[in-house]
Amino acid sequence: MQKFIAIALVATLGCVNIAYTEEAKMQKTQEIVKDGSLGGFKGDSKIFSGEVNVKMLFKSDSYRPFGGGEVTFSPRARTAWHTHPAGQTLIVTQGTIYTGTKAGITQIAKVGDVVLCPPDVEHWHGAGLKEKGVHIALTHEKDGKNVTWLELLSDTEYEGYIKEAEGKANK
Repeated sequence: MQKFIAIALVATLGCVNIAYTEEAKMQKTQEIVKDGSLGGFKGDSKIFSGEVNVKMLFKSDSYRPFGGGEVTFSPRARTAWHTHPAGQTLIVTQGTIYTGTKAGITQIAKVGDVVLCPPDVEHWHGAGLKEKGVHIALTHEKDGKNVTWLELLSDTEYEGYIKEAEGKANK
């Protein structure tokens, strides 16, 4: 009878386990990572230009080979060139995100758009010249590694890519 009541309660209320506890891990059930519990950091000037803030959302695990973070770029802020050995997915949640590849393709992603970056593609991403941008980054791991950072994108390169992408979008 108790088992039936517990099942009915879960069916009625949804998942009632509000954990990120050892008990939840041992029971192999859902877990909740509380907002802000994993901290965050300001973007290092060796791999970001401008003001960038990263809030960690969740870490990779034995059953989930990718982690997630919310990245906020102030206007003109961007990443350095980089690659991901197992790819990356970006979900734009605020503003506009620009992304470009070494092949010279720059694209504009708006709120609700998803950027799918295959493994080992040299790219950058960030905000536009006048508007901030925010995205959720889901970054996959391969052999314990999720990114290889390369050189910074110069202001001249960045501005040229932005203007080119906007020019194509306005046609």
